[in-house]
Amino acid sequence: MKEVAREKGMSMNQLSHRAEVSYNIIKAIYRNPYRPTNTATVNRIARALGVPTTALMEDVSEEEMVREQRILAAELALPRRPGRRPRHLMP
Repeated sequence: MKEVAREKGMSMNQLSHRAEVSYNIIKAIYRNPYRPTNTATVNRIARALGVPTTALMEDVSEEEMVREQRILAAELALPRRPGRRPRHLMP
């Protein structure tokens, strides 16, 4: 989804409005494309992007999914600026 939105020059905020899906859901999918998402949400996002729903799905093995989720988790744990935690980790 993130790649398709970028190709179309659409920000998360624009996608959220066009798809009528919560910004927080869009943000969560961007951060973890493997998170469970209901089909109605995927359909709305696909319509907003002007692509078939299947264009947003990728067939990956369980092993590859686990490996990529670990990489995503490690990236989210890295501070964005020296001495500061990422905003999503701040109290």
